Amino acid sequence: MMVIILFILTAAAVIIILYMIREAYNYQLDCQEVALARLPESFDGTRLLFISDIHRRGIPDAIIQQCKAAGRIDLVLVGGDLREKRVPLERCRSNIRKLSSIAPLYMVYGNHDYDEDIRPLEVMLQEERVRVLVNEAVLLEEKDGSIIRLAGVDDPRTGRANLELALSEHGATGDMFTLLLAHDPIIVRKFKGDTAVDLILTGHTHGGQIVLPLFGPLLKTVSVRSFSDGWYNDSNQRTTGAVSPRLFVSCGFGTSKIPMRLNVPAELHLFTLRSQPHQDRNQSSPDR
Repeated sequence: MMVIILFILTAAAVIIILYMIREAYNYQLDCQEVALARLPESFDGTRLLFISDIHRRGIPDAIIQQCKAAGRIDLVLVGGDLREKRVPLERCRSNIRKLSSIAPLYMVYGNHDYDEDIRPLEVMLQEERVRVLVNEAVLLEEKDGSIIRLAGVDDPRTGRANLELALSEHGATGDMFTLLLAHDPIIVRKFKGDTAVDLILTGHTHGGQIVLPLFGPLLKTVSVRSFSDGWYNDSNQRTTGAVSPRLFVSCGFGTSKIPMRLNVPAELHLFTLRSQPHQDRNQSSPDR
């Protein structure tokens, strides 16, 4: 009897492991519209592809084709952890080339991008004409002269983020619509009362990666406990200044440590930005 019970338990464990491995490679393209009160009307309909935490994965061609089939995409944003330790540089280059075939690419570094000497990665990204935002910002302009600011901070987890510097680029005024790209959602803890940011796109948490019923995520880091995945509004009291930011946390594309997921999708995101009508500005996108 004990042999039979042991066999059943072993078979069940194998099935669960195989299921979690399959889930880690079951990529989903998440498409959403995001209404933003201060977005200039000329940017209404702007479409952003956001992907974070690629880690060891090679992006399948089928995913790239799915993105292209979804229609025009204006920018591709990479939220850090393009790689981790011992990931071949040429795999990173291949992923970058695939993403760059969709639209111009901007990215920030994550903690695992620093697992090894960053210089070869920097050189490769320069060769591929990727704009890495290291505590800096760029202006995006429409034909009518309307401008928004795309800012990016270096990795908060490794102490390299300088939010004040990134947001001082092109003027410290809070009048300009600002989209902030960061690897770790914990960046909002660095916000001051007058920090003016409209939309923050982050990753890092993997949504917990393995989430057990009743128990929740196996790994309960500070970031996972505070911002596991999805949308957050006024998630930190210090973000209630000139602008009430919308924070989005992606579950990420790849995996860390073990190639498994449970109850957390492997995902990338296609956001369509909408200039929220004046009468709807007291409403917001669904929150977590």
